[in-house]
Amino acid sequence: MQHALTAIITLFATLALGWLVGSQCSLTLRHKVVKSLGIIVLLLLFSMGLDFAQVLTQGEMGSAIILHALLLSGLITLFTGALLIRKPAAIHHDSPLPSLLSAFSGCLKAIVAFIAGVTLSYYTHFSLNSLGLSSNSVLYVMLFCVGVDLVGFRFGRVTRQCASVPVAAILGYILAAGVFSLLTSFSWQQSLMLGSGLGWFSLSGPMIHQLAGAQMGAIAFMNDFMRELLSIVFLYFLGRRQPLAAVGLSGAAAMDSALPFIKQNCDAYYIPYAIFSGLLLTLAAPFLISLTVALC
Repeated sequence: MQHALTAIITLFATLALGWLVGSQCSLTLRHKVVKSLGIIVLLLLFSMGLDFAQVLTQGEMGSAIILHALLLSGLITLFTGALLIRKPAAIHHDSPLPSLLSAFSGCLKAIVAFIAGVTLSYYTHFSLNSLGLSSNSVLYVMLFCVGVDLVGFRFGRVTRQCASVPVAAILGYILAAGVFSLLTSFSWQQSLMLGSGLGWFSLSGPMIHQLAGAQMGAIAFMNDFMRELLSIVFLYFLGRRQPLAAVGLSGAAAMDSALPFIKQNCDAYYIPYAIFSGLLLTLAAPFLISLTVALC
């Protein structure tokens, strides 16, 4: 419990420091910092590949991690989508959809960065520990930049419908964890921990790795990463008709990595929903991770 509390205090202190520094910086400098987030996330994924290589390349264990993550991400997508499905929305602007390949281009970069880390570690046995570092070192740099990015967020009046999106996302994750625990050997508390990143794979992987071990961290990371892939597929095919579900399925990523897809595939009316839901889930994820780790 003490380790989890220390981790969450450090995370929020880093976010707060980023926000304080960002609030004193010029808009141009903030944009440069935020623009660097993409590269930092890829570097974080590469370092996570180094950290998780040992468990992912152990034959049966690696296969089990991927299968468990696929099952949990599918259940979370199913329950969250079911809670947010509404009468199909009218399409106001029938503009052509971007190609599916372009929609997945960002995910492909992430996959390549992660696999590169796994491959390097597998063939050279190189690890960040040999340099006195870990993926957490990059995580704190990323969180500082996220804190800088939060300076620009402003909200108008939050409607009941807007507030229902993050609530449904959390409820869907809790229900999915319950079913996952019935279908696997994981307890409900462990299942809650594995899904507690709420779609923020660049946080859940290294944080749960630090608090609960490499195997749990790898499943949590793969679960949240697969959640993002599934949300992009949903956005591409059903985002215009089911915008609330599309935003909810994106989880914490709705305010950052999934936001361009939401802008492309949903009516502009739902952009504030995405930012509000994504920000709320982003702030909730570290608390949930720490709480569920303490319960295990």
